[in-house]
Amino acid sequence: MALIMARPFKDPKSGMWLFRQRTPRDLLVSLRGSTVTLPISEQQVAVKVGDLVQASLRTKDNAIAKARYVAADATLKAFWVSHRTGPIRLLQAQVVALSADKYHAFMRAFSSEPGTPEQWAQFKAIIEDARKRRIDPDDDGPDFARQEAMEKRFGRSADEILADKKLLIDADSRSRLLDAIATAQLDAADALIRRAEGDYSEDAKAARFPAWSPVESPHPVPASHPGPDLSPQKLFDLWSAKHQDRLAPATIRRYRASWQSLIAFFGKREVSTLTSDDIYAWAEHRRDAEGASPGSINKNDLVAASSVFKWGMDRDSGRLLTSNPVTGVRLIEPRKVLKRERTFREDEVKMLLGLASHVQIDPDNPTLSHAQRWCQWLAAYSGARIAETTGLTGADITIEEGVHVMHFRKTKTGIPRTVPLHDHLIEQGFLDFVRSRGQGPLFYDPGRHSTKATTNPADQRAIKLAAWVRKETSLDMDVDPNHGWRHTWKTRALGAGIDERLRDAIAGHGPGNVARSYETPTIGMLAAAIKKFPRYPAS
Repeated sequence: MALIMARPFKDPKSGMWLFRQRTPRDLLVSLRGSTVTLPISEQQVAVKVGDLVQASLRTKDNAIAKARYVAADATLKAFWVSHRTGPIRLLQAQVVALSADKYHAFMRAFSSEPGTPEQWAQFKAIIEDARKRRIDPDDDGPDFARQEAMEKRFGRSADEILADKKLLIDADSRSRLLDAIATAQLDAADALIRRAEGDYSEDAKAARFPAWSPVESPHPVPASHPGPDLSPQKLFDLWSAKHQDRLAPATIRRYRASWQSLIAFFGKREVSTLTSDDIYAWAEHRRDAEGASPGSINKNDLVAASSVFKWGMDRDSGRLLTSNPVTGVRLIEPRKVLKRERTFREDEVKMLLGLASHVQIDPDNPTLSHAQRWCQWLAAYSGARIAETTGLTGADITIEEGVHVMHFRKTKTGIPRTVPLHDHLIEQGFLDFVRSRGQGPLFYDPGRHSTKATTNPADQRAIKLAAWVRKETSLDMDVDPNHGWRHTWKTRALGAGIDERLRDAIAGHGPGNVARSYETPTIGMLAAAIKKFPRYPAS
């Protein structure tokens, strides 16, 4: 018997009325496995898209079921239309206007019984934690951990708002909406703290929300777009060409490595036909056949794939795609059990710095010897990444405000910084060494570096230093011979009472939140902090 799709369907077993509609054939491939939020019984219900979109209408009353069906049907039809035309970008005024719903919802819910100031203070702390959470800044890739925390905390609220307005928005608009919802809830919390303290005067911030202005529908995507020849290889080539001047070469190299696996797995298949199940199958292949760890696949491969597919959906690409098949795909990671701390222990510090102090210069490769002699000491007294120290030139060692400093111009984050030299480095003769080297690279010879190499000479030198340490010492295999210095420096700086903002500025970590980003420590402040850093024993 043919399934009737234009009205509620009664479950013969439970007697409950169901919402049921077939997914349009032209959208099934791209949307299978995704979710749509439908209004049912004054609630926003997330429903998975498959061959059918089906959800209980939560009633056995036919009249009520019909009314709920009409509302859900209108939302689903708008969902189909939005995915055919593509996501839209919201103006900032529209983002703030949408967030007003959550502000007013809080104020209504707690209008008579606002609770206690302590409860709302705890609530504000939870929100701020979600907004500040981020991955280790030394890890590659954008701030996905923060986005994940924001989605976990505010994603459902955003889905409810967007379903109510029947909107499909781009990734940037969604990120801004999550932040706006967080701000609206913080404003409501402040107002409710005042009410809990007995102040029921009108909240001035209630007037900051603009009226909602509907979004004009973008032009429909032509039926022939993106064309039958958009293979994974072509999509990546288009993305790579667009981002040559936008991203660091190392980022493009990392993404290319992941995409080479994806391209080999899918061949010349049209990218618009790829589904989340397909991407999951590729991720399993990376794990089972290619030996990549689930953590590496989640953090590197899926991030690289998602970034390129997201670009394919943006205006910048001409909206080559209407969906991102990576959305929601993630492998289960085994629980990590750390075998030890990531900082060097005192005996390891002594061993590593002693090794560096007794390096003999190799006349056949003097720059490698110089790197072995100085780079660990520089990292030990600055928290710098080893690859940042190996990239230093003589011109980077200068005097500012009467202080000897080193300028890290090429950093992993792309943000240069200036760090004062510790007195112990100067006493060991580092400035004399710099003067002997001139203005060029201190720790590698550009003439020995192949112009065809995909890894820059500073990174190559850092890799060789790690291998040298492993070969010459008995360093525990569970601690990184290069990166361990960053953990060690931050830990010792904490013990020395150096302010967190100064520790972050010296090591090149982000300020943590918007408010702290307005604070720019001066050279004098940084120099005072470095002077507080304890000396390592002479080796």
